[in-house]
Amino acid sequence: MSTTDSSRPLPIEVSATPEEAGAAAGRAAADVLARVLGERDRARVIFASAPSQEQMLATLGGDPRIDWARVDSFHMDDYLGLDPAHPAAFGTWLADRLPSSALPTLDRIRVDGEAEAEIARYTARLAEAPIDLVCCGIGVNGHIAFNEPGDTDFASPEAVRLIELTHASRQQQVDEGLFPDLAAVPTQALTLTVPALVGARTLVCTVLGTAKSRAVADTVAGPVTEQVPATALRGHRDVVLHCDAAAAALLPEPA
Repeated sequence: MSTTDSSRPLPIEVSATPEEAGAAAGRAAADVLARVLGERDRARVIFASAPSQEQMLATLGGDPRIDWARVDSFHMDDYLGLDPAHPAAFGTWLADRLPSSALPTLDRIRVDGEAEAEIARYTARLAEAPIDLVCCGIGVNGHIAFNEPGDTDFASPEAVRLIELTHASRQQQVDEGLFPDLAAVPTQALTLTVPALVGARTLVCTVLGTAKSRAVADTVAGPVTEQVPATALRGHRDVVLHCDAAAAALLPEPA
């Protein structure tokens, strides 16, 4: 990963509440897009679709500096075998939370066709120009996008791939109220790979809640390992992790 150096610490901003952490992340993301749009005609951003991103997206979407007609938006994963109109489909979830002015330039991952064809299409779209910003989260098992422990390659030559979801990732969707039970959660997804995410110029990562505290501690203070995919964020030249107090609860005390 040419944009990373695992010897660098991961910058962290801890806020007291989820709302404050999400708002801080949203302001940071808005600053990035405003700066890019001040320098160039268009900006390119990849979004996560998860409850941890709600306040971040609300804050970003309400920033008057952003001309969304000049922002090409993508998302980082979506389920196979789920009706694209389902409210838990990540493309739908994101579209419901972005400003209406952002929707004409949102390119959703298509999950209602042949997976290999969509992998090729989305890979080509991502390769058209550098990605300016990734707004991501971290899963309870340390995944980023749907790059799962034990099924992640930090040096993958692919930008998009088909993945089998772990039990932990599927259960997280139930615990966060996105599906009624485990049987309703799809078992496969298309996901952007780690290199596709950390290759962006800037990353704004938002992680909230006690359930994520172990993953946050492992990401920040554990070894850099594909068993904790989020550790790939370590050392990126322009990344900040925004946490609420609950998500930061297991972080080691500063030396």
